[in-house]
Amino acid sequence: MKHIITTCLFLIYTTGFCYPTNTSLQGNKTTVQNSDLVPFITSLIEGNQLYLEIPRRILNQPIIFVRYDNKYDHKYMQVIWSKLEDKILLKVPSITSTAGIILPIKPKLILSDNILAIFPIEKAKSEGDKYRINITSLLLEQNIPWSQGFSETAVPQISMVLDSANMDKEVVIKIRKGVLMDQAKISLPMYFSFCALGEPMKARPYDFRMGFFNEKLLDIPYGVENRRANIMRWRLEKDDEDQAISRPKNPITFVMSPDIPKKWRPYVKAGIEEWLPAFEEAGFRDALVVKEVDSLSEWQAHSINTSVIYWGDSLRLRGSEFGVFGGTVGTIVDERTGEILKGDIYMAISREEYSERYFVKSAPLDIRAQKFPFPDDLLGELYQTMVAHEAGHVFGLMDANFGKFSYPIDLISNVDWVNTMGHTPSVMNYTRSNNIAQPEDSIPPSLLIQKVGPMDHYNIRWAYTQFPAGTSPKEERAALELIIRQQDSIPWYRYDYGGHESIGPARMNEVIVTRNPVKSTEMALKNLKRVVELIPEVCNDQKDNARLERLYAKTLEVWFDQMMYVGSLIGGYDIHYKSINQTGNMYVPIPSETQDDALDFLFMNAFNLPEWLIRPEFYKKIKYSTFPDKLLEYQQRLLFELLEAKRTKRFEYLESLEGYEGALPMYLTKLQYGLFNDLESLHSSVKPRNQELQMTYIEKLISMVQQERETITAARKAFAYSDYTKGYIMEQLMILKDRIQNGLDNKKVNASLGHWHLCLEKLNTI
Repeated sequence: MKHIITTCLFLIYTTGFCYPTNTSLQGNKTTVQNSDLVPFITSLIEGNQLYLEIPRRILNQPIIFVRYDNKYDHKYMQVIWSKLEDKILLKVPSITSTAGIILPIKPKLILSDNILAIFPIEKAKSEGDKYRINITSLLLEQNIPWSQGFSETAVPQISMVLDSANMDKEVVIKIRKGVLMDQAKISLPMYFSFCALGEPMKARPYDFRMGFFNEKLLDIPYGVENRRANIMRWRLEKDDEDQAISRPKNPITFVMSPDIPKKWRPYVKAGIEEWLPAFEEAGFRDALVVKEVDSLSEWQAHSINTSVIYWGDSLRLRGSEFGVFGGTVGTIVDERTGEILKGDIYMAISREEYSERYFVKSAPLDIRAQKFPFPDDLLGELYQTMVAHEAGHVFGLMDANFGKFSYPIDLISNVDWVNTMGHTPSVMNYTRSNNIAQPEDSIPPSLLIQKVGPMDHYNIRWAYTQFPAGTSPKEERAALELIIRQQDSIPWYRYDYGGHESIGPARMNEVIVTRNPVKSTEMALKNLKRVVELIPEVCNDQKDNARLERLYAKTLEVWFDQMMYVGSLIGGYDIHYKSINQTGNMYVPIPSETQDDALDFLFMNAFNLPEWLIRPEFYKKIKYSTFPDKLLEYQQRLLFELLEAKRTKRFEYLESLEGYEGALPMYLTKLQYGLFNDLESLHSSVKPRNQELQMTYIEKLISMVQQERETITAARKAFAYSDYTKGYIMEQLMILKDRIQNGLDNKKVNASLGHWHLCLEKLNTI
């Protein structure tokens, strides 16, 4: 689902191995109720100065240094404390991954460690094997390089240390730090922690054919390459290794923030527990625990031991009633192995926004959605699916493109199929609710909403299955490969990273992806027309037209997503990630007849629009101008997509395959003919919208031909048109010029005369 960060998903990677403790506040000092502690770092505050006592036994031992601020991405780094003469050094080491690779301090920098800070030992106050240091300036004044490119300007004058808590193998510090934000001085509450790392867990190697994050998200490019890396996953170990299904020694535990309204808590819990059967398939019973608490201390919330489900604060801000859609997560991961130790979920979606998005998708199929506000049971189900999606991220799974372009369209309307398989194979897909079933199919409303699906079970089984003691690495690799090879016979087990190129239907989002995109879209458009008819009724009680305009705008957005989905067939491929020793190709071209059908569909439905979409009855009451015309923008964006360089390059490649000879010129000819079919009936006027599309097309082709050669570096030519394509584009411009000129010369054109002269004038510039 789209996140507040849309697409930037904030996933944070740090490490730690600590134990929770009970804390209480006494005045301005935090005390910890904990006995028999193994000596770890302790903190104390004197005045506005923060001191740490560093035991000798933890010197040169791996520690995690974490920052929690007003962002969702808990910043982190692995550090070590060391002693040099009368100073204590805080160092950032390079990390040796169990995948057999070193994670450098900075890319391509060969350096065993870097000094982050140097602290004089407070000799007068150091006792025995403990060294006291003052770290106030590190937290309040220093610009700590949390990640590549991170920078902030500190404002020490409005910074102060507030409190700290000493816990078993963890110390948490609370401050207010002044920073410069948009040229304003802002004092932000922040928490920092130092936490000890335990023994590395047994890792699972990264495989590009599965949809898991690696231990350091931005360190390697995702795609069709297996670099040395470990996937992100929790340390789940069977309590009874002799049992096929056993409870884990330490289940994955979430705490629901007390600010989650009580009426939504059962749905939040259910969103997590949807994953329980998937973990059972991996051999773990009761692998997930969700706790409801009446209070949650700031120290517990900012401990590496507590994974919290938050209710978004942004929902209380003015202007957040609409447009806030989705959630995000913050995970803390041991980069040595990929072990996830903390996974926070942030629910940040407004009731109104979620309701309206569901309305334009599924209101014709769900009577509960035909009146605002939605009943609590429907909204609760929507919250549940959002939590289930975010939980997938916390378990290590990536977004989107899980098992798409695999379900037969006829089965999406089959109640038994949908009840078992869902309308999409994974809750991680950006598929939303079912909008292609028809009212007469009588799909129960509860089955319209996304759920944890068969591919989610498959992924968890691959990532979390624990192999019996004595299993050799070779045997383990073979067993994991057997699971992956199930993709050969079960297409909805296939994963596709996606990247930045929509090379086929499996990479499309916001639509129900079936094996028949044209038919799917035809069915979706029927429901979209029903939605437009419902809009006035659900807005009758409003004192303004804001809801009506929002619903219409969201309807147009759904329409555009569907058109892009059909367009993905053109020059597109069916995708199945494979290693070189697997039979068959990774990219199988969409049949040429299917591509032709898709282009015909776009001519009929995208470039010649029905009146119910352009000018619904209700819109006449509130419009006074053609400005702004969002629908025209969508049409132009679709046209640009059909002409993008990446698509023409795919057509160039297709021409080398049997059955696709001459694919590029045939495609360009058909596209131009369809856009200018008005030239076949020159006595008829060209609709204003079509005039703008035709001129947009001409200007785009001219810019393609006139594109300068900026580089010869292959990797930088993604948006560069080849000379081969330019030649065919020039040919199309010449043909179009001749057709228009002949029509004018022979006086066959007596309608939209000015438009055709403008087109000709533009064509004469090249």
